[in-house]
Amino acid sequence: MNVLGISRGEKYSPNLAENDAAIFNAVVEELKAGGHSVTTIAEDEMVQYDYRPFDKVFTMARDIFSLVILEKDTDTHTQSKFINSINGILSCTNKASMANQMLDAGIPQPEFVFGQKKEILYCSTEDLNDIVPPLWMKNCDGSAVVKEDTIFCKDKEAFHVAFANFVERDVNMWMAQMHMEGDLIKFYGVEGTSFFSWNYASKGHSKFGHEAVNGVEKGYEFNPERVKLYADMIAKKLDVPVYGGDAIINEEGEFFFIDFNDFPSFSSCREEAAKAIAQRITQ
Repeated sequence: MNVLGISRGEKYSPNLAENDAAIFNAVVEELKAGGHSVTTIAEDEMVQYDYRPFDKVFTMARDIFSLVILEKDTDTHTQSKFINSINGILSCTNKASMANQMLDAGIPQPEFVFGQKKEILYCSTEDLNDIVPPLWMKNCDGSAVVKEDTIFCKDKEAFHVAFANFVERDVNMWMAQMHMEGDLIKFYGVEGTSFFSWNYASKGHSKFGHEAVNGVEKGYEFNPERVKLYADMIAKKLDVPVYGGDAIINEEGEFFFIDFNDFPSFSSCREEAAKAIAQRITQ
């Protein structure tokens, strides 16, 4: 099989550039070891690239401008070669869109409201007044690239400061999502394979240190297989088989997704993940 790999630009790997490069290279090596031909390019080359010679394309790209152009200018056959799908990646870069997709799929998640500038567009509860601090303000204009793209607001004053920060930065789309107490886990999977891995957020590398808000894990028991079931469900809906995310586990063992991403760095399970990703690409 002739495969093209598109690496992620460092701008979209805040504090994780080495880890993102490591999983990309590991997948390339797994594919080559399986007898496949692999060509690699950087994401700033992808708009004008000729995809006709390739059977499959695996991409870590997250540049919205380039992805939108690529989706607009390529035919259905070309787009079908991509793992993850272009449209699915774009959905993952918009946290409000992602929350709506999970709502439609019946994925457990905290209540949320999102808007454009100062206009409320949607609230997941019947009463907007139910969305109160503590909560998280999230920039929905693209992938988080700076710490201020996701802000914890412990009270109303902190919320107003966060909103003012978004206004000053000219953030267009935003989401406010309720904070939940519990154990914070990070999970990783490849839909269409048996691979799934999770670990406590405190055990892994942090982009911006936000994981500290939930504190030390209590070790609440939960069923990882059900987390995989729901994660695979949203991955299939979005056509984003290579995924990662964050979930809160409460003291009853219930889980709530608070984030879902395309093609994470898999830093805690790279070797197993690379094998599963290569398997999924060549299925």
